[in-house]
Amino acid sequence: MTADPTLHSAYLPLRYVLTDTLAVRTSYDPLSIDSDHVISGRAQRGMLAAALRRAGRHDDLDAWVARGDIVRFAPAHPRLEPGADPVSGRLERAAVALPPPAYLYTPGKNGDTTVDVFGPTDPATPYRAVRDPVTPDRTFRAQVRTTAEQYLGRSRVGAGRQGLPFLTTTLDPGQVFEARWQLRAPDPDSLYALAERVVAALAEADGTLTLGSGGTRAHGGVRVAPADPDRLLSPDRVDPADPDRSRPAGAPVDLLLLSPALVVDDHGQHRPQFLVPAVLALLARVLPGTRAEVLASHVEAEAVGAYHRGYRGPMAQRWAARPGSVVRLRLDRDLTTEGARMLEAHPLGERVVDGHGQFTLACPPPPEPEPLAPVAVPLTGGTAPAPPAPEDDDRVRALFDDLLWNAAAPPVRAHARELAQGSAHLLTPLTPSLLGRLREVVAHPHHTPQDALAALERTVAGRPPRGSDDDDRSGARGVLRDRAVRALERARLLRPGRHGTVSVRAWLEGLADGTAAWWADNRPDPDHDPAYAEAVAAVDLTLFDGRPPRTRPSGLSESALSWERRASARLCLLLVASWLAEAARAARSVPDGPAPRERGGRR
Repeated sequence: MTADPTLHSAYLPLRYVLTDTLAVRTSYDPLSIDSDHVISGRAQRGMLAAALRRAGRHDDLDAWVARGDIVRFAPAHPRLEPGADPVSGRLERAAVALPPPAYLYTPGKNGDTTVDVFGPTDPATPYRAVRDPVTPDRTFRAQVRTTAEQYLGRSRVGAGRQGLPFLTTTLDPGQVFEARWQLRAPDPDSLYALAERVVAALAEADGTLTLGSGGTRAHGGVRVAPADPDRLLSPDRVDPADPDRSRPAGAPVDLLLLSPALVVDDHGQHRPQFLVPAVLALLARVLPGTRAEVLASHVEAEAVGAYHRGYRGPMAQRWAARPGSVVRLRLDRDLTTEGARMLEAHPLGERVVDGHGQFTLACPPPPEPEPLAPVAVPLTGGTAPAPPAPEDDDRVRALFDDLLWNAAAPPVRAHARELAQGSAHLLTPLTPSLLGRLREVVAHPHHTPQDALAALERTVAGRPPRGSDDDDRSGARGVLRDRAVRALERARLLRPGRHGTVSVRAWLEGLADGTAAWWADNRPDPDHDPAYAEAVAAVDLTLFDGRPPRTRPSGLSESALSWERRASARLCLLLVASWLAEAARAARSVPDGPAPRERGGRR
């Protein structure tokens, strides 16, 4: 694509927060999806195209996506934010981890320093290439988290369309990436207006944007927002450590490839080794009159292709220069900051609209070894966009409630079992018949869980029914006699994670103070029994990573706590009913116990 020299260029930094697992197909094995650690520009192009098509914005779809002359997409690299990861707490500001330069190596098998192998090296020392993405100042490495899973899917080829086991490696949710789309317009005002329109289109599609490959499976959810809402555009493709990017004549400068470059030779064949002549041709075209000397270069090849979801098939593969390839140059005249930005605005090779051929100009590292950068995970920091609240939509809230209840029920039953078994030696005053009688009260077909708990509380307290027909409605069949009530007082309950014991009668009568308060005091303690908090967090729609928030004592998000208040009576009834059943089982298993009449008395 021929660049129009009359167009002004700038970059729109976008911040991506993965809300679901993300699968970006990088191989053509029909049974395997291997997700790359970088989100390709083509995947983002498809994301915007789908959003514009759903909104009926066909003119923008043609201008921004189809033509490829005013919007050029870019690969999204891991973004490290201060405070998001314990290691990244030393970051002063957010930094993007770029492909590791080809000259960056560690000496020795387990070296703790990095060296520039373009300089002097020791032939007797083994060198190992750095493969983790690194920040431009080489102070941090990024470690992207992935998960491998196997699932049963339906084959898209063949007449049988039989179910087959598929393998996929996906990026974990809760991670942050940054992409810088290149925008081009006739003047600066039009450039800023274009950026505002693109951001507005992404904001309108918030909650519906998806990335990558997933078919009908729940993959690819993402939230997109400007990296800096107060500064939409940036003049640099990569934020430099020093805003002055000028270099004096004769000083070496590194051209670092950020995305695959589909360069062709003189015969029109895709040949990665042609990167160096392509760089020299670009210099001659953009900075005429400047002579460049190639000091060193390292170019690796990789196959570049794509999977076309519209046609349901792979696209043709082409050999391209791999990201991280480096060409070290020496110019015969000064390189100004404006000249460096002008060079970076002209990608190398073909398919630049998909983000191919992008590079940045950087200073070479010092000749002496540097400490190996620590590893940080690109997790969401304090500026993460707020997730959608399920309370805002009745249908979403109903789905949210069902998800949480189905996830919470098994660990609540397990918690009741632990309470009964852990206190079995303290429950000897209770008989199976007394516990069975209390179970009849909660098992009676009451109108609501609150009615069942109220009937149980009246029965335990030994209060008579309030109406002539209340016996039938509550299932109490009379009032507990004094001996049964005293047995409930003598039986003690040991609750894990709490000091001391409480009588069974006081424990059950506490329901009269309110189910929300009772449940908050008796829910599984996340420090002693984390299964409940983990099960709830796994289906919590407001958590990006599906893990219990470590900053909250309950281990639950605010939306999950709101659901607990709504479902507190139901949760209390489940815990009490399960505990009565487990306590009766434990009482029946106690050998040589006293006679029931001596423990429970006459009913």
